[in-house]
Amino acid sequence: MLRAASILRAGEFDPALARDRVALDADDRNRRRIVLTGEGGITFLLDLPQAASLKDGDGLLLDDGAIVRVAGLAEPLAEINAATPLDFVRLAWHLGNRHADVEFARGAVRVRRDHVLEEMAAGLGASVTPIEAAFNPEASAGAHDHDADHRPAPASNDAKEQESLPSAALYRLQAWLSPAYPVGAFSFSGGLEWAVEAKDVVDAGSLQRWIAVVLAAGGAFCDAVFFVHAWRAIETADDRALAAVAELAAAFAPSKERHLETTAQGAAFLSATRAAWPCAALDRLIAAWPGPCAYPVAVGAAAAGHRIALAPALAAFLHALAANLISAGVRLIPIGQTDGQRVLAALESVIADAAARALATPQEEVGSAAFRADLASLRHETQYTRLFRS
Repeated sequence: MLRAASILRAGEFDPALARDRVALDADDRNRRRIVLTGEGGITFLLDLPQAASLKDGDGLLLDDGAIVRVAGLAEPLAEINAATPLDFVRLAWHLGNRHADVEFARGAVRVRRDHVLEEMAAGLGASVTPIEAAFNPEASAGAHDHDADHRPAPASNDAKEQESLPSAALYRLQAWLSPAYPVGAFSFSGGLEWAVEAKDVVDAGSLQRWIAVVLAAGGAFCDAVFFVHAWRAIETADDRALAAVAELAAAFAPSKERHLETTAQGAAFLSATRAAWPCAALDRLIAAWPGPCAYPVAVGAAAAGHRIALAPALAAFLHALAANLISAGVRLIPIGQTDGQRVLAALESVIADAAARALATPQEEVGSAAFRADLASLRHETQYTRLFRS
């Protein structure tokens, strides 16, 4: 994969020489390491020594000598004007007291649309105008920058995707990925039922090996890649990319029953989440892709829509997939609940590795090599007796 480790600031290069263009919002223009795809199709790894603020018009120098121009993506903003200089200072103080990202424009400040901030500004006598524009907030200064100089560079994609979970985000993930969430996961085995009947899986050890392959090179890994790209498409408001990943995920199932499994759970997740945890991202997903929605795309879109960091959300998603397969194995083999927990503990590093690779896998490179698991899902459809639907 191509790599960009250098920034060319606006004015340091001829924009006409740029071979591609990548449009990013304010958060995505403050990154250290992330896989990006330009509008012309060039996919590359942004790999900077430390997080840097990219501005509209900057360029990224690829290791083959090509330049990708950075463009600021228009975002929903509120432009706030104060009547007097004193009112402006008061407004800026209150916005700073709320730790809001602020861009200073001529005679005004701009913030992301937020009804609380807008009502506060109106209460201070300011005028508030909704606009769509690229957002260039002021960089943090003082102690934050000093700390950053001494903080080790993150090993994976970027700060936004790796940030720790606030309590609200953790609560929502626990709810959505709980066995009690009404997506019907308990009724599917991903073909594991046939594997047990065929004696491929006969005890805790063989169950662990089967699930490890599914996570590392099978359908679960593909689901992780789809989750990542759905999350990023929502984050960048890229409806074309969102439709593309939704279409690919729905078409990628290797059998009729795996297709039923992922789309039935996807539909159930969308229905339950839109009713209990509504967000604009899920409406956007349905508008962009009205067809059958795969489960990882639905969950990834919901996580992005609720501003849940990508890396921990992905790890929780893969943990839930593994736990569901273990639950099916406990009932099918059968094995004890303690053996099931031993299997789950042994898969911890497998899940971590699968998540790390999924974060760096371009959508066009997704693929499965767990042929026996795919055959199991095909054979399960005609299995004489069965407890699960797939």
